[in-house]
Amino acid sequence: MGLRVGVAGTGHLGREHVRILVSLGAVDEVLAWDPDARRLAAVCGALGARACESLEALVDGADAVCVVAPTRAHADVALAAIDAGCDVFVEKPLAAGVERARAIVDAAARAGRILQVGHVERFNGTLRRVADRIRNPLFIEVHRLAPFTPRGADVSVVDDLMIHDLDLLGHFLGEDPVEIRARGAAVLTSTPDIVNARLEYAGGCVANVTASRVTLEPMRKIRVFSPGSYLSIDLLAGRATCYRAAPGAETIIGRLRAGRLEEPVAMDALVRVETISGDGSEPLRGELETFCRCVAERTPPPVTGEDGLRAVRLAARIMAACESGTDPAQLRQP
Repeated sequence: MGLRVGVAGTGHLGREHVRILVSLGAVDEVLAWDPDARRLAAVCGALGARACESLEALVDGADAVCVVAPTRAHADVALAAIDAGCDVFVEKPLAAGVERARAIVDAAARAGRILQVGHVERFNGTLRRVADRIRNPLFIEVHRLAPFTPRGADVSVVDDLMIHDLDLLGHFLGEDPVEIRARGAAVLTSTPDIVNARLEYAGGCVANVTASRVTLEPMRKIRVFSPGSYLSIDLLAGRATCYRAAPGAETIIGRLRAGRLEEPVAMDALVRVETISGDGSEPLRGELETFCRCVAERTPPPVTGEDGLRAVRLAARIMAACESGTDPAQLRQP
């Protein structure tokens, strides 16, 4: 027998969850609930899910629940699902604040439930193809810019957009920053809509991360500078470019320094450029397929509750740095 999966929240992203789940062979039935009855009926009618009249009915009828409600409701919905014996997928950020995020992680651990957090960039086909090239980075620069939408306006741009990249940094580096400098500006909402953070790590890496939701043209780019290589990843375009020293470049540069070359040297004699394309897969589909497989096989998900908590904790540190004007030394990781 396949899974019965519930979706709590049928807004823009919740609708996408329902669309994908009804197409998965591992799922026998998709249930959905939303406090907006009209929106719930429209989504279920169009996609073939079963509408539930309450959150209690949803969690009682499902084996697993995807929490796609507004961030402020994540903890209440997730905890209700865990209390009902459901495994849980929670969209990013895990919760509104560190304490609420920790409550979800602890509850899932006590109940022995699968908890996966929706940091969907981990399933980006381009990023997955180049992840093994990110070794011992010295400097990482990230730009995540987007036009304003009301969907994430209940939280700052750090929790809405930058949280994706905070998760990726934790995944790539395996550590939290020891020092943070950050500044932000509220432009359209009462919380910062543009934030820049400089994160310094004990291992020597420095990350410069910018997020904005008041931009006309979207951008999602990651640039990684490592010994001997430079990797530029365009997550929107679905491609990456890797620059490395060409074979024989060291000899050519040595001759240039010694003054033994008079002719101009073409860049392709010094730098080898490789373009890598993504696999064209839909990241959200891969993410939900993985969640259903982990539920069926009782295996740990690739993006755990602890991963989600780490990102929320780092987001809180960045917001504290933005808001307090404190000496960065006082914001260092204990």
